[in-house]
Amino acid sequence: MSAETDEDSIIAQLKRSVEAIVAKTGPHSKFAEDLLQKIGNLQTKMESLNESDRHKFISEMKGSFQEAIARIERRLLTHSNLANTYATSILVAVIFLIVSVFALFGFKLYKSLTEKELKKQEKLKSKQQKKSKKSN
Repeated sequence: MSAETDEDSIIAQLKRSVEAIVAKTGPHSKFAEDLLQKIGNLQTKMESLNESDRHKFISEMKGSFQEAIARIERRLLTHSNLANTYATSILVAVIFLIVSVFALFGFKLYKSLTEKELKKQEKLKSKQQKKSKKSN
C-alpha cells in the first residue's frame, strides 16, 4: 500500500508540475511539447512493466523524479523571470523613446519661441533707433 501511495504522490506531483509548466510557457511551446513527449514515453514504459517491476522502478527513480521536477521548476522560474525582465525592459525603452521625442519637440519649440522673442526685441530696438534718428 505504501508503494502505491508513493507512486500516486510522485505521479500527482509530476502532473501538477507539468500543468504549471504548460500554464506558464503555453501549450504550444517547444519546451512544454518536449516535456509532454518525455512524460508520455515514461508513462508508456511504466505501463509496459508488471506490478512488481513498476514498484521497483518507482522506488529507484523516486529521488530522480523529484530532482528532475525541482530542476524543471527552477528553469521555469528563471525563464519567467527573464520574460518579465524582457517585457519590463521593452516597456522602459518605449517610455524612454516617447519622453525623448517629447523632449526634442519641447526643446525645438522653446528654441523657436526664444528666437522669435529675440527677433521681436531686435526689431523693436531698430524701430526705436530709427525714431531717435528721425527726431534728431
